[in-house]
Amino acid sequence: MKETVFSTIEKSRVPLTVRQLSEALEQPLEAVQEALDALCAQGRVASTRKGGYAVCESIGLTAARVFFLRNGTPQARPLSGGEAMTLFYSGATRCMPDDLILVRPQGERCQFNALIRRGRNSFAAYMRVEHKAPKGAPRRRAEIKTVASAVPCDVRIPYDVVVTGDLSYVKNDQIALMKIERYPEMNRPIYASVQRVLGNGGSLGSLMKAVAEDHGFATEISEEVQLQAAGMPDTVRPEDLAGREDLRGLLTFTIDGSTAKDFDDAVSIEKSGESWRLGVHIADVSHYVACGTAIDADARERGTSLYLPGLTVPMLPECLSNSLCSLMPDVDRLALSLFMQIENGVVVDHRLVKSVIHSHARLTYQAVNRLFEGHEADIAKHVRDALTQMRELSRVLRARRASRGAIDFEIDEPEFVLNEKGEPEEILCQPRGEAERVIEDFMLAANETVAALARNVELPFVYRVHERPDPDRLLSLEEMLGSLDLYTRIGPQPHPGVLQAVLEQARDLPARDVIRQCLLRSLKKARYADRPLGHYALALKDYCHFTSPIRRYPDLIVHRMLKLLLDGKSESAGRMAGAMAELAAEASARESAAVTAERQADGIMTAAWMSGQIGRKFDGVISSVTGWGFYVSLPNGAEGLVHVVTLDDYYEFDKSHSQLVASGTGNAFRLGDRVRVRVEQVNVPMGEINFTLVPPRPEPPEKAPINV
Repeated sequence: MKETVFSTIEKSRVPLTVRQLSEALEQPLEAVQEALDALCAQGRVASTRKGGYAVCESIGLTAARVFFLRNGTPQARPLSGGEAMTLFYSGATRCMPDDLILVRPQGERCQFNALIRRGRNSFAAYMRVEHKAPKGAPRRRAEIKTVASAVPCDVRIPYDVVVTGDLSYVKNDQIALMKIERYPEMNRPIYASVQRVLGNGGSLGSLMKAVAEDHGFATEISEEVQLQAAGMPDTVRPEDLAGREDLRGLLTFTIDGSTAKDFDDAVSIEKSGESWRLGVHIADVSHYVACGTAIDADARERGTSLYLPGLTVPMLPECLSNSLCSLMPDVDRLALSLFMQIENGVVVDHRLVKSVIHSHARLTYQAVNRLFEGHEADIAKHVRDALTQMRELSRVLRARRASRGAIDFEIDEPEFVLNEKGEPEEILCQPRGEAERVIEDFMLAANETVAALARNVELPFVYRVHERPDPDRLLSLEEMLGSLDLYTRIGPQPHPGVLQAVLEQARDLPARDVIRQCLLRSLKKARYADRPLGHYALALKDYCHFTSPIRRYPDLIVHRMLKLLLDGKSESAGRMAGAMAELAAEASARESAAVTAERQADGIMTAAWMSGQIGRKFDGVISSVTGWGFYVSLPNGAEGLVHVVTLDDYYEFDKSHSQLVASGTGNAFRLGDRVRVRVEQVNVPMGEINFTLVPPRPEPPEKAPINV
């Protein structure tokens, strides 16, 4: 109904009232109004002053998400993509981070039009609590007054806070989760009460909880979800096996990180001549998480599991994510099993079945990499033989992917080694080993195969899409590469192989990591969609997320649709078609929130480690140049600012060449330059690091020749 109403409004040249839509569609007024309310809540349709409804863009409005710059300036980022705009208000309403609003674009600015939906109803804050007696009164306990103030942990909230409610259990210098009682308005603060205490303000664990909560990832689950989780079985029951293929005798195993607890995927392999039968077995979460239940609603709201240093916030209750759904070794588990017949790196046939499997081993990337490198590893002989075949197939798949021009960014993620207090003792940036690549290659093949199946049978679906980059951004990338002495023609609509060739050219350059990041920023963000728009970076026509339903909600949706297909319930699947666009948009927003939270948490933890390195010198590379200085990236992933006021001359920003140039000496600091810096100042809660430049040591003067 919702999509039918939207299509009717879209085709109309004038706004339509509820009654006009009801008569045109021959549907009850209540049903039409319900569809309109849903469309307005998504920012796709807006009401006019005369009571009509129109597509937002047709009346000059755009749906956007709010965020703030560090200086408190509000920005609006259109949901449809494009550059963010500076937001201006015309009334009393003031926005919070993540609010969904309608704006009227005016170039690089936009005017606030309407609030669609608040993005949050709570936030984490540092508490300042004092107990004061009235002046001149005796200091009796009954007359002591508690005075509290709160400072948001999230620097994106630029408003003062008035604390209300019970403060008897709150102590000074704690971090608390605040419930918003009244949102900010012009010249008025936020009114908020303490919902619960997250921990001490000086604790990194408390800061990680604050980051999670501020981005919409509750660190505690509701009583309703707990109650439903408590009713889950401990093991696979006989009645669960009905209609499933018994694969318990097939050699399957998992390969994950050493600290992983939620095992989404297991693999199996059989080889015949030059043909492989690859099995990818994915946990059947949808068997236990039914649509519309409390656990499902909570998982949908979270959208994804969140992985912060020292803190995992799972999408599902741990009894499911770490136990009943997890493909642990030596126990029966329910799965969706995809068998792919692969020849010359191409999937020539496939079969998807509901199954029961029995994982024979829990392998780690570290152990498998040791085996591949020729070292000793505690892995059984028959499993080693399977791994050898998997390694061979992986290389064939990878070569095929490279031949079609897929982009491989090879970005190393920082890994924090924490002590018992949750404090960082070391930061590691380990490159991916071959074991990680094997699993990645197999999951990519499975995701592509499933997406192609869905498209071919026109199954309502959530696809993973990555659209072609914007030509203007590619032009800027071309200019940036030229400033780094990497002159190459990219063009406005390059094949992804052209960008992969740039990465190959940069592989041995000092600025390779900077080039990789700049290239990544020039591309559009991957997202979820209800249509198969292709995946540019992977050079694929079809792609989806199928392999991680324990930790990603879109994968769970994909499983539900595939099982309807397998069960022959095409009518039920068809009724879900209208929900796919909304589900995809929600999943994209939650993924973006998780990425932002993880980046912020990594910054805090990096700053915590660097706070113990004050005065220490490091070699790094200039990763970004601005008018106020340049940022230097260190080999461990830390990035800090060398402020322009700390330099030895007056420097002007040359944006076109990404450099700061001294007006006196002509000396320049360019993107990609190697520099040596000293750690001067660190702000851990803000995740900020300040460096000063260490001048290069002067070359010793040449000795004059001695004439004899």
